[in-house]
Amino acid sequence: RARVFEMIMLRRQRSRAGMGGPSVAPEPPSLAEQLGRKAMCERTKEFLRPWAEKRFTSMWDPLFTKVGQHEGVGVLINVIRGIESGDEAQTERTIVRQCDDLVSLASTSMVVSGLTLTCSIPLAFQLLSADPIPLASGTLGGDGWDAQGAGVDAAVGWYEGWVTQKSVLHACHWLEIILLSLSAGLNFMCLLFCFCINAMMSLYAPTLDSKIWHLVEMHVSYQLTWTYPMLGILGLAAAFPFAAARVSPVATVGAALPFVMLMVKTRWSIGWANKIARVQHAMARQVLKIDGDGVGKGTT
Repeated sequence: RARVFEMIMLRRQRSRAGMGGPSVAPEPPSLAEQLGRKAMCERTKEFLRPWAEKRFTSMWDPLFTKVGQHEGVGVLINVIRGIESGDEAQTERTIVRQCDDLVSLASTSMVVSGLTLTCSIPLAFQLLSADPIPLASGTLGGDGWDAQGAGVDAAVGWYEGWVTQKSVLHACHWLEIILLSLSAGLNFMCLLFCFCINAMMSLYAPTLDSKIWHLVEMHVSYQLTWTYPMLGILGLAAAFPFAAARVSPVATVGAALPFVMLMVKTRWSIGWANKIARVQHAMARQVLKIDGDGVGKGTT
């Protein structure tokens, strides 16, 4: 038993690292399976071709979204390369590794969405009936803060003007709950979608051809593994200032800082994602054997 366990672990390590092959060479596919994979490969190319044939502009190209954004394009390129490798072991290794990577991404997205939910749900309900901090509180400049004896009114006058804006605070409360609800909803959808991906790749698609079929048929949806958690995080961060508005103006400014920092980093991420899309465009032209291909040319 110990020897069998060691062999299983060694095979898994080699599969993860891309070294060697299975201990037993896979049987060559039947003629029907070969024809089916060839047809699937041609179908995959047709999905990718409209975007690859067009000159690259940006990641906001509607054709790029239609083909599945970064996630969908990456899956389609790997499927084409796996099928066209001509070697059954290499095809299996490429497809299985792609499925493993997809499950890994989905699992990470589930963790991120779960952590976001632990913030958005308590924030929505624990502060639902919270009153602002009393004006006389020393933390807001009330008793114990004014050493000159000017009184509470002089010390916290600008706070008093803040908390008396009941209509504005009520509107902030609406925006807070709407943003938190959207964040929670997006994260719930992420958990469900990624759970389905994990189940499909682990149990529902046990054969190599069924995995290929799933990768091709669902390539447009894989972009949601990134979109759902990212929008959930943005919704949570955007709700912070509106939630803090019912506490104090200082809390509002402080709560707005994480959202501003996140938006700055998001802008950087978009620029980086645009470069990756340009590289993928060059790789797609290379796989489809379109004139003028090459990663180097695609990244200029």
